[in-house]
Order: sequence, then structure tokens, then C-alpha cells
Amino acid sequence: MHTQDKKRTKRNLIIFTVLVLGLATLAGVVEPLTVPPGAEPGTSGLGQLLWIIAPLGVMLLLRIFGGDGWDDFGLRPNFKSNGFWWLVSVLIFPAVITISVLIGALLGGLELDVNMFSAFVAALLTGLISAMIKNVFEEFAWRGYLAPKVYSLNMNIWLSHAIVGMVWGAWHLPFVFAFWPYLTPSMLWYFVPLLLVGTFSQSVVYGEIRLATGSVLPAWVMHTIGNAIGNTLLLSNFIQLSPGRELWFSPGAESVISIILMFAVGYWLHQRRKNTEQLR
Repeated sequence: MHTQDKKRTKRNLIIFTVLVLGLATLAGVVEPLTVPPGAEPGTSGLGQLLWIIAPLGVMLLLRIFGGDGWDDFGLRPNFKSNGFWWLVSVLIFPAVITISVLIGALLGGLELDVNMFSAFVAALLTGLISAMIKNVFEEFAWRGYLAPKVYSLNMNIWLSHAIVGMVWGAWHLPFVFAFWPYLTPSMLWYFVPLLLVGTFSQSVVYGEIRLATGSVLPAWVMHTIGNAIGNTLLLSNFIQLSPGRELWFSPGAESVISIILMFAVGYWLHQRRKNTEQLR
């Protein structure tokens, strides 16, 4: 990368991070002011809309007006020679969530209500559709902009994955109580570090797939499947997390089991990608 391009990339990454996290914070302030009094629990206000569109909106501004262009966006699926990576993107969350739930059930960290299985299956399709739309706003910004820009600076790859994961995780923080209903204020001192480590671990997996395929679409598919399954599991009451053990066995990014599994998968994918590159 030329010196001038590198300076622009660093400048725009700083702008992206400051604007996205600033708008997310503003969204968290605006949200309770725009939810109608007496609204049903879970009702969204304008703050949540601002929060979800901020990353994509800032990305568009920087690509159109900030000189970034579209060369590294990665909208082509690049199926050729990438079947393995596409398969991983489809299967990784079903596998990790299944293992987490089974371990949690065996160790008494959660209960499975088999009577709710039909409700889970019925809700899964709706969950997939809504997650497909929502993750256009997320993944086209995180793996369609932030990740390739950070990777282009040719820093240590683990530091690069960590930067992407920390920014992505910090963006979630204004809405943690909306998305993790089991949270109490006293849990935040260990939930926040776990969430940031969790988004780091997932950024390794997302990032290695992005580096291997050169496409943002596997990440979009992977995130959609993960959100649909994880959110539907909780909302359909198919699983009930035991009080005090949520952060061990939750199907979310913040759970200890999920973090361990994602780091293991991420390391394996990193080694496979490096070995593949050496053979070329």
C-alpha cells in the first residue's frame, strides 16, 4: 500500500470508529426518549433505528466521499475454490450453539423444554428473514468495510482481529439491556469484558473467512444463521438459562463456552488459510 493510501486508510478508520461509536452512544440516549409511555416490553424507538443504520451509513459516506472506493467491498460470492469456507460459514453457528446448549444441559446450566421445539422451528423462519435484513446493516459495515481496511494495514493478524472485534463489541454496549434481558446492573462488570472478548473470538472466525474468500457474503450468511438460531432459542423458551449461569452457557457471543469454541475454530481456520496460501 502506498504511503498516501495508508494515511487515508488510517484517517478513515479513525473517522469510522469515532462516528459509529458516537452515534451508537447517542442512540442509547435517544432510545428511552422515543419509546411511547406504557409500550410493551421490547418496543423499539428511534434510537435503535439510529444504532442499526449508523455503521452502514458511515461506511457509505467514507466509500463515496472519503476516497475509499469499492475495490475491497467484496460483494461477489467467489464460490470457486471456496466451498470449504462457505460450508464453515453455514455450519459454524449451528455447531457451536448445539455444543454450548448440550454442555449447558449436561452441567445443569440450562434446561431444554422439548415441548417448545415446534414453536422454535416455527419461529426460526421468521428469525432468519429478520436477521437477513438486519445483518445487511451490520456485516456490510463490519466485514465489508472495517475488517478489510484494518487488514490492509498489514499489522499482526491477531491484533487486527482484536481491533475489529473491540470496535464491533463496543458498538453493542448502548443496547446490552435490550438484547440480553437476563442482565442486571451488577453483572455489567464482568459481562462487558466477556462481550468484548466474545466479539474478538467471533471476529477471528469472520475475519479468516473474509481473508480466505475475499467476500463479505459468507459473513452475512454466517451472522444471519447465528442470530436466527440464538435469538429464537431464547425467545421461543426452548431453553431456559439457570440464574447465575447465563454467561457460561448462553448461545450469545458473551458466553464462556462460545468464546472458547470460537477461538479454537478461529485458530484452526487461521492455520488452514496460512497453509493454503503457502501451497499456492
